[in-house]
Amino acid sequence: MSGALLTLFLSIGCQSKHEGICVNLVMPARQPLKHDFIEKVKTWSDNAVNNKAVDWQDQLRVLSEVGDLITPELSLEELIAVIYSSVNQLMDAYQFSVGIFDDKEMTITFKGIIEDGKKIPDLVVDVSTPDRLAPLCILHDVEIFINDMDKDYKKYVKEIPKAYVGLSPQAALYVPLKMKDEVKGLITVRTIHKNVYHPHHVYILKTVGHFVTRYLALANEIAKPFIKTESAQKKWKWNAAENLSLTSKKLLSSLTPREKDVLFFMISGLSNKCIAEKLFVSPGTIKTHTLNIYQKMDVSNRTSAIMKAIELNWFN
Repeated sequence: MSGALLTLFLSIGCQSKHEGICVNLVMPARQPLKHDFIEKVKTWSDNAVNNKAVDWQDQLRVLSEVGDLITPELSLEELIAVIYSSVNQLMDAYQFSVGIFDDKEMTITFKGIIEDGKKIPDLVVDVSTPDRLAPLCILHDVEIFINDMDKDYKKYVKEIPKAYVGLSPQAALYVPLKMKDEVKGLITVRTIHKNVYHPHHVYILKTVGHFVTRYLALANEIAKPFIKTESAQKKWKWNAAENLSLTSKKLLSSLTPREKDVLFFMISGLSNKCIAEKLFVSPGTIKTHTLNIYQKMDVSNRTSAIMKAIELNWFN
């Protein structure tokens, strides 16, 4: 069969169960391209926002099925942009971001931070920081629903958290992102307005959050063979500078000599504790170096840093 016709009957804003919007999606017998996913999410959110009486249970089921179109060629940044575009139509997403949890470094890297439609640089925070909503969401696997920060914060923390970036929110939603029953991150929307969120907004975040965990699962499967075989067994060495592109040289030059030492041990498969012992420093110092490396390389975790270093031809 050359293809299959998938008809999604969206019963939203209907006068009866026989009325609705019929969206015909032709799914050829090939691997889905990233624009398939992008277009389907846009179609869904456009339909939902233009209708008032939405059967959210059915609509979120349809949206979850769209997640099957996610492909490895879709970057995390592109995925987050698609999610934001959809979420921003359906709720007040004055502030939006996705946090990726690194359980080895015990940090959260916030990717795709947007405030008032403007992109904000990625942010890395320590989950051990007390009285913060994001660490609470991840470490305790808890959904956070705040419609009035001045009143509702007491349900979760002892004092109102100060914003790391941007304006202080008056309302906020945090939803943990789970993969195989383990929390791998969070998705959050916040706003400067009070009393704007409803329970179905949490369900929407849960569903689009599934897109992120599916992406992470695909990325992990791609990285596993390399990390388990190449990184652990190969004897790595730095590549000669003349073999690097100008872009690669420029990024490598941004790392300090000690950060290069740490990166070399990382690609050799050593843990932070082992690296600390080799360099005669504390594990906390190594953690600081790794966070600096991630920020400079624009990655969120150890695996991504290793893979990018290989792509940049730093090691052979």
